[in-house]
Amino acid sequence: MINIVLLGRMASRIAPDLARRIRHPHTLTAVPDVARISEFSLQVSKAHVLVGWPLTDTLIAQAPNLKLVQAAGAGVDGIDIDSLPPGVALANTFHHETAIAEYVLMAMLYLTRRPHEYDARLRAGHWQDSCVWGDAPILQELRGQTAMILGLGHIAREVALRARAFGVRILGVSRRAEPDAHYDEVIPWSNWRDRLPETGFLIPCCPLTPETHGLINTEIYERLPRTAYVINMTRGRVLDEQSTYDALRSGRIAGAALDVWYQYPSDPTETRFPSRLPFHELPNALLSPHNSAWTEPTITGRVEDIAENMNRLAEGRELLHRLR
Repeated sequence: MINIVLLGRMASRIAPDLARRIRHPHTLTAVPDVARISEFSLQVSKAHVLVGWPLTDTLIAQAPNLKLVQAAGAGVDGIDIDSLPPGVALANTFHHETAIAEYVLMAMLYLTRRPHEYDARLRAGHWQDSCVWGDAPILQELRGQTAMILGLGHIAREVALRARAFGVRILGVSRRAEPDAHYDEVIPWSNWRDRLPETGFLIPCCPLTPETHGLINTEIYERLPRTAYVINMTRGRVLDEQSTYDALRSGRIAGAALDVWYQYPSDPTETRFPSRLPFHELPNALLSPHNSAWTEPTITGRVEDIAENMNRLAEGRELLHRLR
């Protein structure tokens, strides 16, 4: 018997699909509101697997039978890996690469072609910047532009694949800086800042760590061309909050697409802006509520991975996407 506790709304909502895919005897306890975890102390004490987030050292200490901590997505930045007890495995799951890559390409096209502006104008009967009157064109194409991708993981490769199909030159940034056919050039982490003046799109695909917290700051924005765009769908705090707002408000960069944020609602019914700063008032910012990867194929793939790890754990086999 495998005892499984699902933590948070994201993990709890997959309980029915997960149960259908687990081949071995098991119990599933869903805790959508982790603030009420004390009501499930018995189930936690018997748990062999904790799935989801948030996880705390205190909660893990209440699970003496724990064998696996399974992230419901790719990110494990909220888990202190070094504090996990000996013998407890840690695994994550992916399947978000295609969805996020499509979001990035959508954002690149949106920011350069500005369809929302022209849609609004035409609905009001206005034809500015139109070939009808022979106005000088002001829109740019993706073809011939340069995108810099920080970090060369799963998402970066899918972004590069799609962007290159549009004729975008791709600079990949990696600590190893080894040649990779997915990118036109791979440059070392030590000197990527020197290449910012030639960058039209800056796309961080790196995890949030102490080193990457606030990585994109005033210094970076000052090195980018004023025509550059930033697209962030990794973690909000990879972009320094104040510096990003200031760069957009002042026109130091042309625009940004932001899918990940600095503050989130604590309840689904709560109305809350995604930052203490009024990003929502900036006309050159495309905002989305952390849903670039929230597609049906993403969740289906993750459910399959998580269920497979439950089965592998029961059968004593190597786990998928094991991080520890």
